[in-house]
Amino acid sequence: MMISAIIGAVTFLPSIALNIALANGAPLGMYAMCGRHKVVPKEVRRAFVVPIIMQFVALFVLLSAGQIIPETIPYAITRILAFFFSLYVTFYTATVLFSTSSKERHVMGPFAIATSVCFWVTAFGTLALIGK
Repeated sequence: MMISAIIGAVTFLPSIALNIALANGAPLGMYAMCGRHKVVPKEVRRAFVVPIIMQFVALFVLLSAGQIIPETIPYAITRILAFFFSLYVTFYTATVLFSTSSKERHVMGPFAIATSVCFWVTAFGTLALIGK
């Protein structure tokens, strides 16, 4: 479970970095939002704030569920959040894989698949710790 959490965290970092870069106006739009914009318009950049926050929370939950970082919230809540974010990352993966942008599919797709698998492995690994 620890290994899947570490691998999931590492493969999730490109997505977080991409969203931060897009929110700051980097010309990487071909790797997100179906490649609609080379540079995301200023009005749309604000929409990246909530996903960035959610991704950092998901990363925290993944590392907490994988027992990489110390437990700061009750483990029962961490377990629930682990499954919630596994589902969240799975939907993100689906949007990446069905994107009309080939760059998004081929570059971000493998990261998204690996991240999704690691989130699910870690989430199901928390079930093995029931009663501990």
